[in-house]
Formats: sequence, structure tokens, C-alpha cells
Amino acid sequence: MHILVVFLVLLALIALVVWSFSQPKETLQAVWSEISSPFNNRTKDLATPLRDWAQTDLGEEQPLQTWLVGLPDEGLQALGESIANFCMEMDVELDWLFDPDAEVDPNAKAAAEEMVVDYCKICLKAVQNQTVTAS
Repeated sequence: MHILVVFLVLLALIALVVWSFSQPKETLQAVWSEISSPFNNRTKDLATPLRDWAQTDLGEEQPLQTWLVGLPDEGLQALGESIANFCMEMDVELDWLFDPDAEVDPNAKAAAEEMVVDYCKICLKAVQNQTVTAS
């Protein structure tokens, strides 16, 4: 029985090798990237759209806008990931803020923006309090 299992596994491996030689390179690369994608730790760039959003849409929130725009890319990326996780927990699409052409109910978009602004204000306040405490 064990010999039969080993034989079938070996046969399957040979068939896989023969199949891979008969496929174009692009197909193999697409299959490999699909298989390996869960293991790649590529994070979506959130720093750039968050900075753009802060520059264009936060004119009324000058201290918050100044803080967000002044953050280094790594800090803004970390904040963006934190905001994205919070939005996911609240069942809100963060892309609503970054995509002006998103077809979303204006009230839902306004509520999402208010939520993100409040979240950023809390983060700014925490940073300011850490600075005061450290002094």
C-alpha cells in the first residue's frame, strides 16, 4: 500500500514537471506569484494618499494638517495602517477618502471622513502628551 502511495506522489510530481515545461514563462510567473502572494509581506502604500488627503481636505484643521504632512513616510505609513485597521473594524472603506470618484453616499463619506479626522486628532493629542510627559 505504501509503495502505491509513493508511486502516485512520484507520478504527480513528474506530471507537474512535464506540465511546467510546456507552459510559457509568463503563465508560470503568474501561477508562482499567485501561490506565493500570501507569503509576501507587501503592504499597500498608505503614506502617499494620506498625505495628499491631508494637504487637500484638511484646510479647516490646520494643526492636524501640519502634523500629518510633516510626518516622515514611515510614520505616516504606520498611522495609515492603524487607521486602515480601525476602519476595517468599523466596516468603513478607507479608500472612500482617497478616491474622489468613489460612488458612495455623501453622508457615509462625510461620516467616514469625520471618523478618520477624529482618530487622527486623538493620535496627535497622544503624541503631544508624550512630548509634554517626556520633558
